[in-house]
Amino acid sequence: THEHTLTFIRKMNSFNCDACGLVDKYEINMYGCLPCNFFIHRNCIYLPKVIKLTRHSHRLFHTYKVPDCNTKCRRCENTFVPGCGGYICIDKTCDYKLHSYCATDKNTWDGRDVEGEPEETSNSDQDVTSLKEVDGKTFRHFSHQHDLMRLCVNGEKEEGEERVCQACILPVDFDCFLGCKECDFALHDTCASLPRKMEHTFHRHPITLEVDIEEGFFRCSKCERESCGFMYRCCQEECDFKMDAKCASLSDPLYSRTHEHPLSLADYGASCYKCSFYLGPNRVSLPVLVKCNYDTHPLTICLFESIKSWVWPPFHCEICEIRIKPKYPDYEDIYGCFDCNTVVHVECAIGKYPFLKPGHTIKLNGFEIEIASNSLSRPICHACHSTCQDKLVFKNKSSAISFCSINCITTSS
Repeated sequence: THEHTLTFIRKMNSFNCDACGLVDKYEINMYGCLPCNFFIHRNCIYLPKVIKLTRHSHRLFHTYKVPDCNTKCRRCENTFVPGCGGYICIDKTCDYKLHSYCATDKNTWDGRDVEGEPEETSNSDQDVTSLKEVDGKTFRHFSHQHDLMRLCVNGEKEEGEERVCQACILPVDFDCFLGCKECDFALHDTCASLPRKMEHTFHRHPITLEVDIEEGFFRCSKCERESCGFMYRCCQEECDFKMDAKCASLSDPLYSRTHEHPLSLADYGASCYKCSFYLGPNRVSLPVLVKCNYDTHPLTICLFESIKSWVWPPFHCEICEIRIKPKYPDYEDIYGCFDCNTVVHVECAIGKYPFLKPGHTIKLNGFEIEIASNSLSRPICHACHSTCQDKLVFKNKSSAISFCSINCITTSS
């Protein structure tokens, strides 16, 4: 990319690298062409010329002078060093730009230089679409044998009417959804629209949707929660990445009721570059609204970043009756209705395993385990010998023993 021979500079310097814009003040790591005033890090010599990232629909190519350097990198939201390089969209009508180091980060880029390679043709709607309209009133989802209709949650549900979304396993408590008239199969509108193959900001490779999980459950690589719902698996055989439907439904930028500004998704979660607000992967996927037997209104998620400055009365969780901790370093996320002064811990509201459902069977540690709702009798865990406190309890189908958690099953001999 440069017409002259480069010379290794054998002393520390404060030159900006023309490829990435950064300065290495404390390392001898620079080549230069003095007649051209051209300097480049040793590692930046090998920057790929053309790349394709899952976070953007077009290919990106490297340039040594990013146009309009006052615009911001779409990953870190920082500006570019004037006159230095970065990656810009190959489509001239698109102003997408990334710093060189943001574009080639190992969690963002798949390591391939696609210069000269033909672009992959987009999959047909037939291959990618999960949901098809049948006649304007009914729909067919590839994962279910019956037709689905758009239904709405109206008023109070009678006992036994509770439905869960088969994709994310969260309750269908609000708004409209797709439901089966012949059985209890249901999907949130958002979950029903998830494609069978997609590129997602959370992973550097394409991912495909699976609905039949061999062990009956999996652990999401992003939020690190167990799920028995739909699973996205990485297309690369050597990559063990898995993601649940809730994480897959998050889009970039993310508009959330939990924060006033749009959030930028990254491999480490979601963050706001206008302020210091940040959510890790296990918090960004929490449901915003939940229903609770202790209040007639829906409870809204309240993250500790939003509530730590409040002057609190001594609130106690309505479920476990333990006092909520509003002060550093013990901030806690809560669900609350502040019309009624009802507050509950997140784990008390949705349980330790919000994406597992009662009645489902999983295979783990050589056992066939039935997931059941915890009863008032509170069985004793076979592994840790403590009372099972969570919403769910895990029962060995071949014996009468129970476990309080996935961890207790895996550690049990």
